[in-house]
Amino acid sequence: MSISRVFPLVLLSACVGMQGLERPDDPVEFDYVNGYDPDNAETIWGGGHFIADFSNNREAISYSNQATKIHPELKGEAAKFDATRTQGSSDWDVFASSWWPQSKNGIAWRWNSSVDDYNDVSDHDGLSPVEKYDFLFNPDQKTTVGKVEHWNYDQLREDEADRGPKHDHPEVEVMGPATKWEMTHHGNYQGEFHPDSWWGHCNGWASYVTTEPMGAPLRDIRVKIASDGDIVECAADDASCTLVRMGDIEALMAEIYFNDQATFGGQRCEERPDEMERDEYGRPKDAKCRDLNPGAFHVTTVGLLNRGAKHLFTGKEMKPAFVIDHNYDYQVWNFPLVRYEMTNSEEVDEAAAAALVGETSDYQWNENAKKFVKVQLTYSMVSDSVGASQMLKQAGQRNVPLKPVRLNYVLELDENDVILGGEWIADPGTGWGGTNSKELHPDFIWMATDPQGYSESSDDTGGWSDNPFISYPNVQKLLACSNDPNTCASSETPTPDPDPEPDDDAFTCNGHCGGSVTVNATTCWCDDLCESYGDCCDDIDQYCNDDPAPTGDAPTCEDHCGESTAVSGSDPACYCDSACESYGDCCDDKVAVCGS
Repeated sequence: MSISRVFPLVLLSACVGMQGLERPDDPVEFDYVNGYDPDNAETIWGGGHFIADFSNNREAISYSNQATKIHPELKGEAAKFDATRTQGSSDWDVFASSWWPQSKNGIAWRWNSSVDDYNDVSDHDGLSPVEKYDFLFNPDQKTTVGKVEHWNYDQLREDEADRGPKHDHPEVEVMGPATKWEMTHHGNYQGEFHPDSWWGHCNGWASYVTTEPMGAPLRDIRVKIASDGDIVECAADDASCTLVRMGDIEALMAEIYFNDQATFGGQRCEERPDEMERDEYGRPKDAKCRDLNPGAFHVTTVGLLNRGAKHLFTGKEMKPAFVIDHNYDYQVWNFPLVRYEMTNSEEVDEAAAAALVGETSDYQWNENAKKFVKVQLTYSMVSDSVGASQMLKQAGQRNVPLKPVRLNYVLELDENDVILGGEWIADPGTGWGGTNSKELHPDFIWMATDPQGYSESSDDTGGWSDNPFISYPNVQKLLACSNDPNTCASSETPTPDPDPEPDDDAFTCNGHCGGSVTVNATTCWCDDLCESYGDCCDDIDQYCNDDPAPTGDAPTCEDHCGESTAVSGSDPACYCDSACESYGDCCDDKVAVCGS
């Protein structure tokens, strides 16, 4: 869910983020953007990845799908199938947050205020994240955003007589240049198009929460800018200072990481499901819409979350999370993948494998394939559908469970068990709503390596894909202040304990069934896999067993998509219909389960 209008670009490969890696002799050019068809200059372009290509060798899997394009360590033993590696989990602290939809003006959304008129700044504490940034770092630079009338992209696909009324946005005076840019590039004031419901900052959020070493903010702060340019924390009742909430800092970081450097595997599907042509085996004819290849997916998932590898930004040895486009068609839904469990694997003969792919025995496999393995694997991803009330909480205390997705595929192996490729297979009894893995699988996969994107200065300002008026060092100062009061302390402000000992009572599954609880970087889990991992919270049986019914589970849109009645058990009421975004009362997992 990440789109913005910029000029067409070609993203050159580069080598960044890890010492000892060399630039390939023949850099590969990529046309990748989070947007619409790159062959049509009239369509929307989006926040891109400046691709870092670590791959130097071509394998049997097509070039665009090589796992070594995702991470250079995904070769050798890591490229072999190992039936004993049945589960894995990232040890990077990935957290749920908001995707800052463009239909709400991106990070200019006043997510914690009832005042929607941008001319009215009376609720200073409730200003949007980017307005607060302008007030602090671009003071006294108010500017005007002109009136806009336009249709959205879907309306423009219709005959003009059938498009309905245009979206009308009045002229407003805004806090400064960063706010104006956000509203005119990532919000409702984009010149040619009203943003579609799924456009937002999910790529920036996913990049931030899997890459930024300082992690999530730990507390709200009230600050001002000192004469030397440093951030200084104020007394809680000092009305001359600006309240910057944890959610505001997360929004600014999602903007900083919106245009990043990243590794990338797979291809960008541009087709709509109802217009997609399929071959005799039920696969999309366009190879870009058959991505990601199951072989590359399996090598990446097992290699990173079970075997482990260096984090591409910090260089630390760990089990790094990575990001998938969960949706395989023209929409882009970026989610961090943090866990997997291979629930079944069995070797089958070539005829059985062919029957699984297309119910026929004449399917042509890779000529080097000697073995075939049918795999069922469930991956778990972190949600970006956190409601405003949850955004007021510390990231580790938000009631947002992981979302599991089951995949079915056949892997092709050579005589040494090296994974050569594979095919997604249909199994209507699994997946979301009975959707089979030919119609629901990752479109592409990526790992961020640096927040500084193509055309941006070293402080992340400039460029044209994320907000050129927001400085990475400035946002880092806010995040550092939130996490360590000593970085912004003044002689007038008592310094709170930056790392208090966690209260054992805080590690509770009450309200966290299906997810995790993190307090001061210590995590326990409340999901179905924690027993096998040995990391369950102590009271999981009290709150998350099947009998009696769990207490405090988060309401979910599972089996409720499109319903205009409140989900049973939700307090306050939450909904799963198309109108809930306008009313601000969607269930937290509405987008992840039902889409936008």
